[in-house]
Amino acid sequence: MKAFLAPFGALKLWPAIGAVALALGFWGVARLSGVDFAVWQLIALALAALAANSVVNGMRADTVQAPELRVRTVNDPSWRPFVEVNRWEDRLIFAEAKPGRFEESKARRHLVEIASERLRLRRGLSLTDHPDQCREVLGERTFAFLTGPAPDCPTPRQLDEHLQAIEEIS
Repeated sequence: MKAFLAPFGALKLWPAIGAVALALGFWGVARLSGVDFAVWQLIALALAALAANSVVNGMRADTVQAPELRVRTVNDPSWRPFVEVNRWEDRLIFAEAKPGRFEESKARRHLVEIASERLRLRRGLSLTDHPDQCREVLGERTFAFLTGPAPDCPTPRQLDEHLQAIEEIS
């Protein structure tokens, strides 16, 4: 019997009682205005409309919610508002996804250029001409990162440390 009634979805008692009451109310108003209907026809019409509504709701595609879509990426940017940052982030993702490619990546080249420019503007130093003074300003790890070979992309924490050292050049 359940399989037979399955197209009707979740047919409840209270909506059926409400449909019958609505049909009786409509019949009463029609009687007062002088129109004569058969009560059983109005009740059958209301219940048929309720059954049709239940069938349509039972066939609706969104009755069962789909599982939440999960996407995995190398890093987890969920909202990327700045175009310039997006480009850098994409370069770092590429360098992180391909081991051995960070040394020749544009991201590393740009980091070295930014550090060189900040050193030149703020301190009058050059990474190639004044290595000892630059090592003092940047710190040993950041200086080695900028001047030495770096075949693999640094972790987000290491990259944050290097960026902090570059930003703190005054």
